[in-house]
Amino acid sequence: MNIRKANLNDLDFIVKFNMNLAEETESKTLDINIVKQGVLKVLKEEVQGKYFVCEIDGTIVGQMMILYEWSDWRNGEFIWIQSVYVDKNYRNRGVFKKLFNHIKEYCDNGKNFVGLRLYVEKNNNRAKSVYSSLGMYENDYDMYEYVK
Repeated sequence: MNIRKANLNDLDFIVKFNMNLAEETESKTLDINIVKQGVLKVLKEEVQGKYFVCEIDGTIVGQMMILYEWSDWRNGEFIWIQSVYVDKNYRNRGVFKKLFNHIKEYCDNGKNFVGLRLYVEKNNNRAKSVYSSLGMYENDYDMYEYVK
């Protein structure tokens, strides 16, 4: 199992995984062209964030995107974990754990990073259990949004 930073050659895999993620977790069908543009922006610019992929025998089987959030209270950046997806055929094999540990190490070794954050669907108890087992905990904040 190999974790590496994604590159432009991974675009189609990441788009496919993001489409699958929306369908499986939220029963949403996304516009593939918008998703492709969004993924391409991250892969090209990396200022917004980065994608990491997990490969087994040269096949991409999982992904994770990270974004950065400045915290003036801590004078450092939180890494937000998003767009996590593991191919159905490779689940329960430690792919997510390997991706998570890679990002945790990236965080621990970065001078300006203060921690990791992610959000999870309220009823996704399985995911919550996994996150807890990796040392994460539920905080005191609820998330709100405005979508234009």
